[in-house]
Amino acid sequence: MTEKARFPLRLRFSGESIEKHGLDLYDGSTSFWGIAQAIQIVVHAYMTGEVVSRATALKGAEIFFGGPRRGSVLFDLVTIIEQYPATAALTGAAFYDFVKFSLSKAAGLLKAKPETPSVYKKLEADETFFDLLAETLEGSLQRAHRAIDYGVDQITIERPRSGLLTLDKSTSLWVNTREVDPTVKEYSGNITRYNSISRNGRAYIRELGKVLPFRPASDFPDSKRGFLTWSLHGDNIAAKKDLKMWASRIDSAHGDPKRLILSDCVQA
Repeated sequence: MTEKARFPLRLRFSGESIEKHGLDLYDGSTSFWGIAQAIQIVVHAYMTGEVVSRATALKGAEIFFGGPRRGSVLFDLVTIIEQYPATAALTGAAFYDFVKFSLSKAAGLLKAKPETPSVYKKLEADETFFDLLAETLEGSLQRAHRAIDYGVDQITIERPRSGLLTLDKSTSLWVNTREVDPTVKEYSGNITRYNSISRNGRAYIRELGKVLPFRPASDFPDSKRGFLTWSLHGDNIAAKKDLKMWASRIDSAHGDPKRLILSDCVQA
């Protein structure tokens, strides 16, 4: 018999407009749809270690919601997961931590850190996995913020007896990404993480003074991929292997840099 684990969640819409009028049907249902997509994508990633771009039907897991409660608009959710190799422990702490960290990163809450050893090890082993997951979740979280963009103060996703994530106007500004800047600019820096399979990476950009996720553009020369791994292997301050990089920047609606789309690079 396949082992299964049950993980309750709670979705709460709150604010003055909720108390006066309830939740707008269209805005609320759009937010609910976006959150359902986001949770389904995160649960699939937790189960299989794979990031999918669409909330396809789950295999080995089911997500349900109960009836709304009084007061702020409140729904009970429950996720039931069968044991997979990637979820061998099936512990509540690991599941909730994975959901919290994944959604926080996607919502621009960049100070969030893993709280359990299993999620911390996953982050240390492949930080680009969570970058890809965050980028994939963006469309779902844009829809999830619909109610906030039209008057609801905040939406919280909770576990029993504690909160996991709060969505509000600041997270809406993060997920509502500006269009890719068509201007290709020159940057300098070094690669800090790179996944040769997904081709996603992270780079310290000197002009911005921070590490940013990047992914090569569709026309990035295959002959230049070796420079990315070459730069990655400069693993101490004395031996940093810098690159010149030409990239387009993606910013949040608030103007904060989120990631780079890499067009070309050479050794500095």
